[in-house]
Amino acid sequence: MDTELVLEQARRLGFDLCLEFNPAILVPEERIREYCIENRCGRYDANHMCPPRVGSLCEVRTRLQGFSQCVLLQRSAQMDVANDREGVIRTKLEFHHLVLRLERRLRRRGMTQLWGLIGGDCELCRTCRAVEGKPCRHEDKARTSLEALGVDVVALLEKLGLDGRFRPDRITWTGCLLFGGGQASR
Repeated sequence: MDTELVLEQARRLGFDLCLEFNPAILVPEERIREYCIENRCGRYDANHMCPPRVGSLCEVRTRLQGFSQCVLLQRSAQMDVANDREGVIRTKLEFHHLVLRLERRLRRRGMTQLWGLIGGDCELCRTCRAVEGKPCRHEDKARTSLEALGVDVVALLEKLGLDGRFRPDRITWTGCLLFGGGQASR
């Protein structure tokens, strides 16, 4: 019943894709975490929702094991991905807020053990307070991503029979909602 509720509410909110899958296939990998450590995006240790602040891979694995159900969430938009930086950020924030709205709707319906994951890094603040060594300004709204947890999102999409290719004319944000046990958290 919980899965049907999650899928129904996610579709109502306007996610383009909502797909149930077994969270056991979310496997944090050292290889993916290494990309973060290389700091290609400039967020390593500079964002509360990015490594190393989101926990070790061992901690992430343990936390993931606490959930028995998961729904993949996607939202896409047509745009010139390489040249429309504002559009990329706008759609990322829209996706983030949709995940938060989904969590709120489900909590109002009695589901409390939820872990929503967004696409990309958290950009709720122009500059994350992690850089100043200060606590997160939006602890209740900040979310981490599958990538930050060490999950290979392209491989995950391929396992689920979905297209994981990057396209120059379309941005697709991928996240998920874990539920059915575990601890409610960001």
